[in-house]
Amino acid sequence: MKTHKALHQVLTQAEKEPRLALDKGWFQKPGFCDGFFDRCEHQAFMIAPAALELARRAVEMAELHGDPHLIHRGHGVLAHAYIARVDYFWARKVLDGVRDQALACCRRCRSDWFRRDGDLLGELRQPVEALRVLNQSLREGGSLLDPDTVGRIYFVRGIAYHHDGQRARAIRDAGRTLLELSLDSPRGFFLDTPALLAIYVGGGGIEDDRVALEFLERFLLRIRGVRRWQDVRARAAWVAGHLYARIGDMRRALDRFETALGKLLTDGLAREIVAVTIDAAQLRSRHAAPLDDSLRMASGAIDRCLNRRSDLSDDHRRGLEEMKNVLKVYPESAFGELEAFRKSFIAPVPGRLGERIGPD
Repeated sequence: MKTHKALHQVLTQAEKEPRLALDKGWFQKPGFCDGFFDRCEHQAFMIAPAALELARRAVEMAELHGDPHLIHRGHGVLAHAYIARVDYFWARKVLDGVRDQALACCRRCRSDWFRRDGDLLGELRQPVEALRVLNQSLREGGSLLDPDTVGRIYFVRGIAYHHDGQRARAIRDAGRTLLELSLDSPRGFFLDTPALLAIYVGGGGIEDDRVALEFLERFLLRIRGVRRWQDVRARAAWVAGHLYARIGDMRRALDRFETALGKLLTDGLAREIVAVTIDAAQLRSRHAAPLDDSLRMASGAIDRCLNRRSDLSDDHRRGLEEMKNVLKVYPESAFGELEAFRKSFIAPVPGRLGERIGPD
């Protein structure tokens, strides 16, 4: 949804003080509920503490507005907030509570309800049922669905395909998500989808990497020049670095890692910058020997992370110092030691360099 400046300001204020939106009747403004729903969705993606409360307000606003379509969608937003909190019991309660009304309403409401139901079924690791329901969501909406809505269905269907072991279809749906979604959609879609591509290629062949990489590069071209999207560009470049390494293009892989490093070093989460620093160091160390320039560059990247980020945890700081020592004293073991350290903590993008570098 594209919002003009005044509506954007109202939405921002409503997110900070959702009670105001109720007290002042903002939910009656054209476009307000749509915009507020997407704000709630983004907060759920980010697992923000206020996400559930915002989603509850969204339902309250929709009910005060009285539009049944908004009411059904508002409950879908609330269900998503519960799913993000891994509270599947209440997500099911919310969806079941509005099921009959939504399915009796119209094609769009039926489609949206099936999408939310498919999302929950996928999270519950019931991929066959999830795929059945999500395909029904697409059929119900048919030509009424705009590309943005279709992209949102592809997002959850790709996850279901992954859990069903259908790697190629999961990669395709994730890629189509990046290309179909409106750039006004919740930012969480664009942050999560590149990371999902990194998950989907795991265990796959070089053709899977090439397909995923083509989607990512097309997406990076699509968002070129979009303001304040450094976090999304960093995430996509980071994943692209893994994919280039997996197909054997080391120059481009290192270039993408350096791009991600540069964007994350100042504003990224601590665990993100530690993970991408280790990825770049691991790639440089794979055939390294004492006094090799690659080792010096890997060690320099670690120093930059240690010196620039004061918010590193004690474990991360200690681990990085140990990796510097390994690079210096035991270069022949560096690749494996860096991989082990990378696996010792959870990062938004999974490490893929230990599985395969190059076509072999």
